[in-house]
Amino acid sequence: MLQKHSNPPLGLERIHRYFCYVCGTLLPHKLEVHDLLVCRKCKTSTCMHWFSNMDATFNTEAKSGKINQSNDDEYESTSLFFPSMIRGAKKILRSEIALKEALESQFENGTSQSTFDGPTIRKECAYCGNDRMTYVTLQTRSADEGQTVIYTCTQCSKKEIENT
Repeated sequence: MLQKHSNPPLGLERIHRYFCYVCGTLLPHKLEVHDLLVCRKCKTSTCMHWFSNMDATFNTEAKSGKINQSNDDEYESTSLFFPSMIRGAKKILRSEIALKEALESQFENGTSQSTFDGPTIRKECAYCGNDRMTYVTLQTRSADEGQTVIYTCTQCSKKEIENT
């Protein structure tokens, strides 16, 4: 159950409002009721009004290794990184949602042979011991990482997921 928090936790001034102050996970972009963002990982609620009166300062690391207070020109060059990081996180989230919806639709259909089942291979099912499974591969992570293989037992229709 979500509760409206009136006072921010101690040390919140060191945390960025787009990240969970407990576990550091990127917060979702949709607000829940009462101006809250709820962390997908630890389910901690973060109130956006906690950040309304905070001062923001930006430090950048110069090429010489010194840390300097940034001016507007330096801020513009370094601020390009954060939006690209957000775009990357949203892309990963979209692929995770697509995989979840694909698996849910397959379970809702109740059929062992669906459009997501592929070729049959010899692989033992961990649930029933059957030695035949079908598989499908999906690219759910970034391009430089391996693919996700979803195995489906031909006998009991249980799923096994392997990140290769």
